[in-house]
Amino acid sequence: MFVLPTSIHHQNALSIRQEGLAALEKSPDNLLISGEKLNAFDSTALSVLMALVRAYPSLKIVEAPKKLVSLSKVYGLDAVLPLVTRVE
Repeated sequence: MFVLPTSIHHQNALSIRQEGLAALEKSPDNLLISGEKLNAFDSTALSVLMALVRAYPSLKIVEAPKKLVSLSKVYGLDAVLPLVTRVE
């Protein structure tokens, strides 16, 4: 499982995408991403997650912050991003 960092912004998006792809490649039987630590982000986080989902279509994103789920709905990505909200 790849755990997202506490923040995703324009400056670190590329490195997070690369880290995520590398982590998922190492464990293709466990295609999960955890958003439990993520608390500071903007729409850049959606682009990172979309890149990971394109590479691994069966990927699931668990413990996503409610704000991230809401943002995905605003951008019309809730149908393609497999987000499961965390209990807050």
